[in-house]
Amino acid sequence: MRQSRVDLLHLLEDIRDGYSTPLEETIIIELVANSLDARSSQILFTVNKSRSMVEVVDNGVGMNPSEFESYHDIAATTKIRGKGIGFAGVGIKLALLIAEKVVTETRKNSFHASSEWFLESRYNAPWEYLNFKTLSRNGTKVIIYLKNKTCSLLSPKFIERVVKERYSPLLNEDFYKIFKSIYPGKIEFRVNNKKLRLKKTFPGDAHRFFAFLGRRRKLIGVGYILKSSRELSEEERGMGISTYGKVIKRGWDWLMLHPKEPDKITGLVEVPELAECLTTNKSDFRKDAAPLRKYYRYRKAIQRAILRELERMGEAPVSQEKIERRLYRLRREIQRIIQDLSFDFPELSELFPKTKRGERVEGVIPDSRGELIAKQVMGAQSMSGNLGGSGVGEGIEIAPGDSPQLRLEVDKNPKERGRSHKGRIKRSGIQVAFDEDPEKNIPGWLLGDTIFINRAHPAYIKAKKNRIEAYHCLVTIAWVLSQYIETEKSPLDFLNKFLTIWGEEG
Repeated sequence: MRQSRVDLLHLLEDIRDGYSTPLEETIIIELVANSLDARSSQILFTVNKSRSMVEVVDNGVGMNPSEFESYHDIAATTKIRGKGIGFAGVGIKLALLIAEKVVTETRKNSFHASSEWFLESRYNAPWEYLNFKTLSRNGTKVIIYLKNKTCSLLSPKFIERVVKERYSPLLNEDFYKIFKSIYPGKIEFRVNNKKLRLKKTFPGDAHRFFAFLGRRRKLIGVGYILKSSRELSEEERGMGISTYGKVIKRGWDWLMLHPKEPDKITGLVEVPELAECLTTNKSDFRKDAAPLRKYYRYRKAIQRAILRELERMGEAPVSQEKIERRLYRLRREIQRIIQDLSFDFPELSELFPKTKRGERVEGVIPDSRGELIAKQVMGAQSMSGNLGGSGVGEGIEIAPGDSPQLRLEVDKNPKERGRSHKGRIKRSGIQVAFDEDPEKNIPGWLLGDTIFINRAHPAYIKAKKNRIEAYHCLVTIAWVLSQYIETEKSPLDFLNKFLTIWGEEG
């Protein structure tokens, strides 16, 4: 008998709490994700209510002996990032919270093994090998024996709904044009031998679109958007974004676009390359520097594509280009306001030291296809495109600087891939940028020389809908700066003077 020797219940509950979906739904999502990562082309669910049992079988590559041992190590879940869209077999591990026992069989070439596993107590999850061999080819079979006979996992309709909602691109033939390099063939799902049908095309009234990146118009995504005649449920409304066929988010807030009738519009966009930006548990996109920059670049391309479709549908929000022009003017206004406030609040000028414009610098741009040349270090600032040629030109924070963000630096013992980049310092003084962090219950914050405005804050979302986001940005900036004045001075007095100077400038 073998055992894991950690506080397993606490660990599993922490992992469960890291997901926004209910436990039963998370288990299905992760079971499918790990099967797909194992290059399965067929995933079969079988429910037996009389035995309180649900079985999942795939025809993937299976596990080798070391992988099978690690599979039973719950603590390994906290250490293994994994690849693709699944997270270190966590679907099975979470099933231990609601299962009497879990039986697993795997076959990979000459290795063929089975085990029985259960959560005995808070600290013990014993497992042992079984003499149970039913697989005739490579793959993995998991049988979950449930404690509760009314558990959702014992409902074929529930399993079918979760698969259709969370893996809908894999049931839509048009998406396979962008899946060619990921899945050799179409993925077959069955629930109690009922095949989940593959749609031959997008919904009849849908507007199909493609998302392209950069001047070379690299295809990064394909999707559809449609307007319903009725108000959609919360699960249906908004744009979904998926990668490798797994839907990661749905709604309008992640996209930062709000149509005129958002409750009647739905759609989905598949972007395979964003799989590199997923969090460890593969349920959201990462917030650290390099992945976040890539996510924002791709999101901007998706915004442009969807905005065109919304304009055709007569559902376009206020022009994003006009909003950006307003914010550019706002940045200039903020610079002037701080100059006018410098006599009463000289400490503000120390927050934003002037950088010599046009100073030449060098850095490394993250590139998963580039050479192994760099390591991650702290301290960054933005720079322009390549000197003497066409460059990125997006103010990527890759040059050495004072902003407390990660960047890549050439190193003799490299651990990161990238490509060298020469440019000029792009920014000087205070900057205004956007971030999206629903966990931060504040409208904005200061990082380095940049004030970030939180697009996930309820006040911003309402201001956006009411088309007063520029004023919200101004108030947010004043609120952020008020926290950096000397302690003996009044923040309310600062806010009043800030808004007064802005108002008097007309």
